[in-house]
Amino acid sequence: MKAKIVLIKGYTFVCIALFIILSPAFAAASDSDILKRLEQMEREIGKLKKENAELRQKVEGEKEAKEQENLRLREMVETDRKEIEELKKSAGRLGTPGLSAVLGKYDMQIYGRVKVDINYDTAEFRRYNDLIGVVGRGDSENDSTNFNPRDTRFGLKVSRRDDQWLSEARMEIDFYGTNSGNNLIPRMRLGYVKLTNDDWNASLLVGQDWIPIASLNPAMIEFGIMSASGNLWWRVPQVTFRKNVGNFEFMASAMKHRRISTAEEDRMPWMLGKISYKNGILGKGGLLALGGGWKNFTTTKNRWGRDNSVDAWILALELRLILGKFKLMAEPWIGEGIDREWLRYDMGINVHDNRFRDFNRRPDTIRSRGGWISLTYALSPRVNMSLGYGIDDPNKSDMKGMKGFLNDRQFTKNETYFFNTWFAVTSAVKMGFEVQYKETERFSDVNNGMRYTFSTMYAF
Repeated sequence: MKAKIVLIKGYTFVCIALFIILSPAFAAASDSDILKRLEQMEREIGKLKKENAELRQKVEGEKEAKEQENLRLREMVETDRKEIEELKKSAGRLGTPGLSAVLGKYDMQIYGRVKVDINYDTAEFRRYNDLIGVVGRGDSENDSTNFNPRDTRFGLKVSRRDDQWLSEARMEIDFYGTNSGNNLIPRMRLGYVKLTNDDWNASLLVGQDWIPIASLNPAMIEFGIMSASGNLWWRVPQVTFRKNVGNFEFMASAMKHRRISTAEEDRMPWMLGKISYKNGILGKGGLLALGGGWKNFTTTKNRWGRDNSVDAWILALELRLILGKFKLMAEPWIGEGIDREWLRYDMGINVHDNRFRDFNRRPDTIRSRGGWISLTYALSPRVNMSLGYGIDDPNKSDMKGMKGFLNDRQFTKNETYFFNTWFAVTSAVKMGFEVQYKETERFSDVNNGMRYTFSTMYAF
């Protein structure tokens, strides 16, 4: 556009010059004047030609640069296409022909964490390997330390959608198997199949998962999460159905501890139900749930060889409130015969003791009550602090035949107080410190102790 303007100006100038030359006034001019004017015109015309040539050269340069940029982009696209083709060929050479099909048809997620706890204990704690629950009997004042990497875990989630159906499978392992020095044996934590139907807004889970009622956990660093001190938890094989209606969820489940021996006569699962209200007037993340269950099972035979049949039941409330930077959680419960499905081994049935010659008596289901509460405060996006309390308080009169013969996992009351803090060093790594105080009562024998924990965790 600029070139056209320059040319028009040049032609206009020439026309004006010719008009002047041909006019009578110009004819009267001297030869020297005419010569000077012609020289000036030649200089101006030369200048215009130079500007015109420079402008054309600039336009042609920009056009060439654009062509080179387009050529470079086409080369990049072609290079990317070739790399994608090579990746496809490599995936096909990785092994089974089904690998590319699996990668294409299913969504997969690998997750887990590496966690190392360094513990200093002022007493001898008991439960299962490094998972503490109670203070040992008698003189348990013995300081010890433990460097514990067992709370490391690894999981895999696989899912696929077919129209309104979402099918999921999950497998998770940790290293809390049988203790063998530093050779920590893996064990299965979770293993289930889950089907969800969007039209029905319902799901069905079959396999090993967390217990479906009393399903909250306090904000603790220690892996035992207040085990035997009021927190009912475990991962148990189950069939669980859930139906959502607005902010309400209705749940029904059959749950049973895995059979240890074919000789046992405990045939019936726990029959469980729960109604939950989520979010809504409780705010985002809020939960209020009431769950309960019942089962009938057979215990030891009496002296006449007949089975002893007993009933067990449980009722549990769950509460979670998020108020600004605070998160409050609580879980009170009551029940009778609550045993291994709730990680309360040896705490559901009082079979008495043969040394008192009362083995012919009907076993007692032990009535119990307990619960816990914890409060977390987010001091900053990288630092939070939590404190809490829990208690498991079985009925002493239901355990009277066991007096003097309680084992390390049995008690008449067990309490825990804790305080901890986590600091996020990076987005993946955080470090924490926790203090626990435990007090275990076995009738008149009371023992207590402290555990101090420093933890480092990388979550992915």
